[in-house]
Amino acid sequence: MPRYSAYGSRDDRVKEDGDRGFIGFNNRLRPDQLKPGMLADSQNARMGLNGQWEVRKGIDEITTPVSTSAALTIPCFIRDTTIDSASINLNTPSSGDIQINFASAHGFTVAATGDIELTNLSGINPAVADGPVPITVVDADSVKITDQTYTAAPSGTVVLGKLTIDDNAIEGIKGSCAFSDPNDSASQYVIMATNTKAIAFNLITKVSTDITYPTGITIPSEVDMLQAFNKVFIFRNGSTALEWNGSFSGSPAFTKVKSNDYTQPVTGTATSFAISNGVATVGIEGVADSTNSLFLKKGDNVRVSVVGNSGLTLDDEFIVIDVTAAATDTFTFIVNDAPDIEDSSVTSYPKFIKKLSVGLGFTHMPAPPFAIYHQRRLVMPNNFTVDSSDDSFTANGKLDEVIASDILDTDTYDQIFANFRFNAGTADFIVGLHSFSEDTLLVFNRNSIHLIQNSQVLNQATSKLLTDEVGCLARKSIQQIGNQILFLSDNGVYGVGFIEGYQLRGTEIPLSESIDATIKRINKSHQSKAISVYFDNRYYLAVPLDDSTKNNAIVIYNFLNQQWESIDTVNASGFHITNMFVAGDGQENGVYTVNDLGGINLLESRVDGKDNVTTVIGGTVQTPQILGVAKTRQFTFNNLDRKKWRSFEMHVESQSDLDSNFDIDAELENLDKSLEVGTLRGFNNDSVLQAGSDISIRGRLGNPRAYGIQLDINNTVGRPKLRAVSVNGIESFRAVDKAE
Repeated sequence: MPRYSAYGSRDDRVKEDGDRGFIGFNNRLRPDQLKPGMLADSQNARMGLNGQWEVRKGIDEITTPVSTSAALTIPCFIRDTTIDSASINLNTPSSGDIQINFASAHGFTVAATGDIELTNLSGINPAVADGPVPITVVDADSVKITDQTYTAAPSGTVVLGKLTIDDNAIEGIKGSCAFSDPNDSASQYVIMATNTKAIAFNLITKVSTDITYPTGITIPSEVDMLQAFNKVFIFRNGSTALEWNGSFSGSPAFTKVKSNDYTQPVTGTATSFAISNGVATVGIEGVADSTNSLFLKKGDNVRVSVVGNSGLTLDDEFIVIDVTAAATDTFTFIVNDAPDIEDSSVTSYPKFIKKLSVGLGFTHMPAPPFAIYHQRRLVMPNNFTVDSSDDSFTANGKLDEVIASDILDTDTYDQIFANFRFNAGTADFIVGLHSFSEDTLLVFNRNSIHLIQNSQVLNQATSKLLTDEVGCLARKSIQQIGNQILFLSDNGVYGVGFIEGYQLRGTEIPLSESIDATIKRINKSHQSKAISVYFDNRYYLAVPLDDSTKNNAIVIYNFLNQQWESIDTVNASGFHITNMFVAGDGQENGVYTVNDLGGINLLESRVDGKDNVTTVIGGTVQTPQILGVAKTRQFTFNNLDRKKWRSFEMHVESQSDLDSNFDIDAELENLDKSLEVGTLRGFNNDSVLQAGSDISIRGRLGNPRAYGIQLDINNTVGRPKLRAVSVNGIESFRAVDKAE
């Protein structure tokens, strides 16, 4: 390629600008302000350690265990009897409609519309399946089917029947969570709560198991789910929470957690007592029975209420280290510096009582909207008061208060020592909770962040305000990565770092500053639905962009590159994400998404350049092409002169088992102009770039005059890799007069 455009006293040297690798994208700055290696836009792509940009792997649908038709369509005709076929005549389609004439009136209202059950209609084109169809009433003894254009005369025996309401029809997914049994390496599940039942899907065996709800219980709206204490909880915000014990034996079923008034434990009298090597063993009938009022578990506190001649001290408290069910149930605890004592030498046995509440007393679980696991406790918002009757709760108006369960006891909550309130009397409320390191619980309010420390001993726990300069918008956007907490705030994705003493660090600039144009596209009315996970050194944040009311895009931050990497979308209308989590093991380990349509999907799973998704409950699978987009920074030779842009060069590679093709466009500024440059195929002898091949393509730009130029790549086939790109040109405006 010549280095000069001409020869003579005023020769113009051909200049080159470009990038030999890519690390991220930035859509806040002007494209001519970006540094080398930065793109102005990156969609559906990844940028690895070797600096190449490549189209992401596809989303794969793992299963759609929820499959149902609509329970009922409104409006509709509900009849108590069917209309016998003997009274029906069918007309040949006129203007694309099918008219059904009755021998007599059947009570239809003229000009009414709605659905009615239809069976046995055949011989028409297109065909009509048995089931509900929309009709329009013509007069008292005739109706029309007008939902599509029919071109053939109907035949067969037709029956118009009564629609029935299916109370067991599944409307969609209301909540989900990952579940695994720590004692079973093959136990990797996604648990989904529908309106009528829960479904457990095994990610390894691909088998679904139904888990029933208590009789009379349905879930009509969104719920939150959590695995803790080897159980799965469904939190229903104002209604009694449900719990499942994690067992698939018999008929797995959720049950209600305890509600109504809390019963204080009674004193239990020991039937045997001994101390050996500092460990006390106490026998009390029924102490391992969950129906017993003195039921104990490992980690419970017990207090000595009667000493006898045990050698113990009145009111001493001990932590239970083991409970054994036998002919006489026993529990053990450690007694420091105590002499050994045999049971036979004890003539007056001691009495024990579980820790008693003080003041307001203990309460059962207060019907929370969600909870988290922290230091062997469940911690949750305390928005409701538990009433004295079963399944009855009263809103207490406290949206800035949390309460914690007793250790390893999800039914017991101390209303004094386990209760914390933040910013009382201010316009603030709890959005989310996060269990941080060293017994620190972070409380994210809408306009502030607080922390609770020393929750192991509740009467010594403390709380303090970290900052009232920033709050959290979306509970599920909170993610801990090392000593940093990321979450979605009014300022975008915010990173709170902690140093010694848990002091805030780095509060000035949000992490998402470089993609502020994308952050501003988040639908403010539905931003609380945002969800995040951390996997493979990346922060995945699903958000509702533009007018979407559901999460329709994922923005991804690459911690190795320290840059935002991509905006991922699916080229299929209706696909969205209601939950996202890391689950699975081995090859199945990855980022899973669930949506209310009943689909479980695994991100970055397919290598064929397509996504595999379902967008309608019971619908067919769609396989749209992944639309990868790369827009380079604006090349200007670092000066303000107009240039004459001559040509470009790209280094491109195909995946090892996939052909590639993409469109190439150019955008020029001052003078503003868009150019269709061509395709990868067009610069490769009219052939797609074959699998495993790489190429350096070169093309002319036609010498357009402009201040700067950007190149756009839009993927059409496969998952191509872009290694490097460059443009060259000459400074074309050399006059000293003002440019017109």
